Amino acid sequence: MLNIEGTMWDYYKRTFPAVQLVTGFVSWMVYRASSHLWIPTAIFVLSMETSALLGAMWASELRTRLPEPTSRILN
Repeated sequence: MLNIEGTMWDYYKRTFPAVQLVTGFVSWMVYRASSHLWIPTAIFVLSMETSALLGAMWASELRTRLPEPTSRILN
């Protein structure tokens, strides 16, 4: 059964490892593409971390608004 009751922190904790892996990879690519400059890399890290947090908050809000699934496929 789909659990639509959950806090933003539950969603963030569940997706944390994958988000950190993607953030690390993109940061490494930005670092290499910017000729090893730290400022563009730091800006990307901060923007990606902020986006991940805001995305978890938004997803949590959307999950509370969804109706309970009636299909057996979604359960």
